[in-house]
Amino acid sequence: MKKILLLILLSIALMLNAQINLNITSTSVGTAPISSFFSYSYVQQIYPRQELNAAAAGNITGLTFYVDPSATINDSSNWTVYLGHTAKTGFTSGTDWIPSAQLTQVFAGTVTKTNNKVEVIFTTPFAYNNSDNLVIAAKENAPSIDINNFDEAFRVYPHIPYSTLYYKGDRMIVDPATPPGGIRADYKSAVTISGLTSSSTPACPFVNYPVNNAQFVSLTPNFKWLPVSGADSYTISLGTSAGGTDVINQQAVAGTSFSPSAPLNPNTTYYLKVTSVTGSLVSSGCTDVVFTTIPPVPVNDACSGALAASVFPYTYTQNDAVSATNNGGFITTCADAMNDGTWFKFTGDGGQFTVKITMPSGSAYDPQMDLYSGACGSLACVSAVDNGGGGTAETYTFTTTAGTEYFINVGAYEETVDMPENTFTITITKL
Repeated sequence: MKKILLLILLSIALMLNAQINLNITSTSVGTAPISSFFSYSYVQQIYPRQELNAAAAGNITGLTFYVDPSATINDSSNWTVYLGHTAKTGFTSGTDWIPSAQLTQVFAGTVTKTNNKVEVIFTTPFAYNNSDNLVIAAKENAPSIDINNFDEAFRVYPHIPYSTLYYKGDRMIVDPATPPGGIRADYKSAVTISGLTSSSTPACPFVNYPVNNAQFVSLTPNFKWLPVSGADSYTISLGTSAGGTDVINQQAVAGTSFSPSAPLNPNTTYYLKVTSVTGSLVSSGCTDVVFTTIPPVPVNDACSGALAASVFPYTYTQNDAVSATNNGGFITTCADAMNDGTWFKFTGDGGQFTVKITMPSGSAYDPQMDLYSGACGSLACVSAVDNGGGGTAETYTFTTTAGTEYFINVGAYEETVDMPENTFTITITKL
């Protein structure tokens, strides 16, 4: 009899432990898993495998969502719930719904708020494979709304950008096979996922700055990551090789950001690893975030270092413009002032010349090109050229004076804010 009782107690303990809690103490509210403030809603949320941190694949038997204590959901309680797998971590647009064919209906019926919770017990468990990310989708079918202090009733927490996509309105029940355009959100439902056992170590944090394989990262970066549910603190390691710790060796950090105490080296590839700590447990299997710092300051950063064009057509691609400094401040020689970017020069011969600035395909960089005559320290404005927007070429054709030296400054068009320059190609053609 004692053995049977012990087995029963052990089974109950295992069942209670077979759950994953994600930010269940959050106090913010939002439109997830449904909207209580509109008659009808349909919401899809993506929970990455890394965040779930399940010990193994298993059957999800239910979900618990958390409600603001002051809120009611009496008129927002007719739910249909779906689960699915996806490789996505976020939604790319308001119409980037995960197809209904990839989802499995796990519940349909009336839910109730009990002790500030809504528990959804599945009719049939959902087999989660623990290799894909989890999709939780829900639609609310009741034609009326709940009036609450904060409009929406359910607790949410911030996470990966655009990890939630929702539609809410008063005109129709949503068909998940053909949902209308929705709105993306950077939060998700605080939730308990029943049936899965959490890993024995805390989850690895999501590093949101810098992103993996980022280029031109500042020499004084502020590393940032998303909080891990249940984590007490984090550790930072930084090295110049995979898994390296030669720059920072498991530095303990209380918050979710960290800046190195000394500037990093320019044009260097680094490997960043952030782990989370809960008690004496440290997350395992966390991968490096690889990034490369900005190059050294360009040789033509100042007027005195202007690159000389003597053979035409002259073409130069400035790949290190992002490291240009603003030197003594904004260039105000022309009435349309600009950032001090990088410099070029050539000598006129009395003929016509065309100067053109182009950007790589897909670039949003918006440069201004100012042309001057004279000498550094005593420049005279020839023209300020800023006719297009981001990614648009800038061109200027003019007649030169023989023997006159002309200078070209290519920088950000802003005249009151020091903005970074970016990659461009300058072409100087003699007509």
